[in-house]
Amino acid sequence: MIKVLNIISDTNIGGAGKCIINFSKNFDSKNYEIVIVLPKGSALVKELEGTKAKVIEIDGLKDKSLDFKSLFKLRKIIKQEKPDIVHTHASSIARVAARLVKGTRVIYTRHCAYPVSDRIKKGVGRFLYKNVNEYFSDRIIAVGYAAEENLLDGGIAKEKIDTFFNGVEKIKTTSEEERKKLRKQYNIADDEYVVGILARLEFVKGHDTFIDAANILLKEKKIKAKFFIIGTGTEEERLKNKVKELGLEKEIIFTGFIKNVGDYLNIFDVQVNCSFGTETSSLSLLEGMSIGVPAVASDYGGNPYLIFDNENGYIVPIKDAEKVANAVEKILTNAETKEKMQQRSIEIFNERFTIQKYVSNVQGVYKKVMEQPKRKGINILDVIIILIAIVAGVVGYSLMNNGEVVETPNTSKVVYSIKATSCLPEVEKYLEEGSTVYDSLKNYNIGTILEYEIEPNEVLVPDLTTGTVKPNIREDRIDIMLTIEANATQSDRLISIGDYEIKVGQEAYVRGKGYAFSGYIVSIER
Repeated sequence: MIKVLNIISDTNIGGAGKCIINFSKNFDSKNYEIVIVLPKGSALVKELEGTKAKVIEIDGLKDKSLDFKSLFKLRKIIKQEKPDIVHTHASSIARVAARLVKGTRVIYTRHCAYPVSDRIKKGVGRFLYKNVNEYFSDRIIAVGYAAEENLLDGGIAKEKIDTFFNGVEKIKTTSEEERKKLRKQYNIADDEYVVGILARLEFVKGHDTFIDAANILLKEKKIKAKFFIIGTGTEEERLKNKVKELGLEKEIIFTGFIKNVGDYLNIFDVQVNCSFGTETSSLSLLEGMSIGVPAVASDYGGNPYLIFDNENGYIVPIKDAEKVANAVEKILTNAETKEKMQQRSIEIFNERFTIQKYVSNVQGVYKKVMEQPKRKGINILDVIIILIAIVAGVVGYSLMNNGEVVETPNTSKVVYSIKATSCLPEVEKYLEEGSTVYDSLKNYNIGTILEYEIEPNEVLVPDLTTGTVKPNIREDRIDIMLTIEANATQSDRLISIGDYEIKVGQEAYVRGKGYAFSGYIVSIER
């Protein structure tokens, strides 16, 4: 019997939490014992009731990867439970705690993908990122090739990484009577289609693009349909106001949080994913695929590895509402295309994305790590390495979340860089050195462009015949590096332009004359 202690810091149910829930229902309980440590009061606790896993709640951890106050609490639990493996999700401090216990093997799962800071790609940052992660992890699971690419960009050895996609339980197919009842609840006429998006209501999930596409389909293409937005988040009020301004309150429906999403997927004709941030292996797309719902998905992150263009749906550029609308229209108005995509969705799901395949892959990593020799007890070298890692973590966390540290408040020039990927080529003609740029969410003046660089946009493309991936330069997209100068207030905690904080790793929503795009702040100079 192999005992695995999972540790997760999430208080709400996100992608990592859903993976743990699905695994806990389906793992091989004859050969594995699963224990899950999570923050007290986490929404995951109720969902894990009745599964085959034991749950331990602790004070602390709550949505904090580097919660140093939890270090010795976690170490105590690990010593008491005596697991063969500690498997961490969104909790860096858990890996440190595990290394403080003799003989414990450690696995870390990378669930997200995002542009990697240049500070991590090269120099001291790369050295620290690589060595700290490799020291504190015996194996690293990458949820899809986009997550793997992030890890490789940070210098982590490929042989240390196991890459595979999420898997989900097949959604139950509801009866005709149940589908009619749900349609009636939302006043959906017999001749109306249903198109939906399931995602947290956050800016990077692309709900603006979904709403704009719905507007095109309803007003220009005269498609009879209802459009469902399922989920909650910080953008909810703004998005509802946008729908109201368009006069589409009856056609675009906000459901809020829905527990039984399977019932809604059963009435979808098309599922849409418009994400342009942190998307590795969308569980919603997989759940829809399990019952044959065709999808229109952005070409960001892991989406192109789930949705194969013109097979089980269409892949479209990010933030392109017109192409989303055109793709949805093709599926809705062509019965032959829709039927083919429904069949291929189920086939691809059964081939690649079942919960059984996912559980088998995870347990395969457990077996692999168990074949590695146990680490010996902590020696003085280990203590030195751990102390260095903690200091590096504190400094890195400060740089990522609190701006660069200065001793006294002052206002002076600051130069910082924003990296944006997958931008439309037309943006280049509007960029101009010396021009003012703004934060497109809050309309703050965030400085003037000192210089900019245009780079080709390279993506990894799956080859279904060989089961491999290969790099491909996209002609319809470019990457942009903006260097911006601004007058900023600098204190011991942050750098800001008014209320606009500048932090390495922070998402940036840039607007200039004739263009807008999003990216990440990758460096700050003073």
